[in-house]
Amino acid sequence: MSASENEHRISVDQLRVGVYVYLDVGWMEHPFNFNNFKIKTEDQLQTIRSLGLASVRWAPSLSDVKPLPKSEQPPAAPTAEELARQAELAALMAAKQQRIRQMAEHREKIERVERAFANAAGVIKGINKTIYSQPQQALSDTTELIGGIVDEMLAAPDLAIQVMGDKPGNEDVYLHSLNVAVLAMVLGKEMSMPAELVKMVGMAAVFHDIGLNDIPENIMRKAGPLSKFEREARELHCQYGLDLAKKIGLSNVLCNIIHQHHEAYDGSGYPKKLVAEAIDPLARLVAVINTYDNLCNAPHIAHSLTPHEALSQMFAQQRSRFDPRFLQAFIKFMGVYPPGTIVGLSNDVIGLVIRVNAARPLKPTVITYDAGVPKSEAMMLDLNEEGDVHISKAYRPSQLPAAVYEYLAPRKRVNYYFDGGKPT
Repeated sequence: MSASENEHRISVDQLRVGVYVYLDVGWMEHPFNFNNFKIKTEDQLQTIRSLGLASVRWAPSLSDVKPLPKSEQPPAAPTAEELARQAELAALMAAKQQRIRQMAEHREKIERVERAFANAAGVIKGINKTIYSQPQQALSDTTELIGGIVDEMLAAPDLAIQVMGDKPGNEDVYLHSLNVAVLAMVLGKEMSMPAELVKMVGMAAVFHDIGLNDIPENIMRKAGPLSKFEREARELHCQYGLDLAKKIGLSNVLCNIIHQHHEAYDGSGYPKKLVAEAIDPLARLVAVINTYDNLCNAPHIAHSLTPHEALSQMFAQQRSRFDPRFLQAFIKFMGVYPPGTIVGLSNDVIGLVIRVNAARPLKPTVITYDAGVPKSEAMMLDLNEEGDVHISKAYRPSQLPAAVYEYLAPRKRVNYYFDGGKPT
């Protein structure tokens, strides 16, 4: 223990409401969500006193008040009230055990969604492989996949977006298509679009970058900035995608989305520099999602933005490029801190946003760092249920201490899927 810690150690009977305290015991040895916090109620104070600790540490800079003067009186025998508090502590510890069981169920839910994501990614990969040799089979597989996803989405009373693990191999195109399809369909559902339109958006999103297959590999994988010639060559993927879409018999609406997904609301896009209402409405929706995912998952990881940075840049610097209705609806749904964002909480805890609920976008679920809790049992905190804890800032992964980075394991690539609340 350092000298500074000794200087800020006090006896438990000096505690009072407003003191920021550190409980130097195991996470399972007290009923609170965190080992350090500001005491806000008399109930919290009495619970700490019932833990049997002789002393605790406190943080002067984080406290509203100073501790009480040190008592010179010897400790008295437990009163009836203190004994009752001990019984209440046992009940609180039982409630914490229940929260731990709920977290285990939450982990099972995450694993279920990840399996559904992996299955969908496998279908998308197969579609990309058969689109030239068996176009009708690819179209049938896409229709079945998107139809199933939309049916599940529309049946869900609450829709949550969850961040997935890192990509399983070098499959950027497949996972980008799946990300855009899922987020575009979720946005369509949240904007109360009819099911058929949501399905159209999903179908088009699966195929929106199919023209990239005709772009030379050296341009697709180039690490540095593209030359004017290379950039123009890459932009041809919109026309190549349109040609293939027509060849396999996609509808005019789907063809328009594929051709126009890089058009910008202010006319600065390509290939035709269309402006505002001249762009198909569903293409405007897909353009928002496509830009977001490209910012989060740049071809080279070092150039990628965090989800929070991507949304901030789109709103602050690129707002004129997007239909304001779709951009505002997307930001509202994803929240200021989308899944995958590393955040600092108001109680000085660092966490990783793993889920955002459409009904409560400012109160996501966060997995939190605590050196005293094994990584496999890390606390999952639903901020909607924690009235006195909120997000105060966002971090880049490079800003984290090594131990925190390893514990939270922020994804190098941000992939999303949805949870409709139904078991599979």
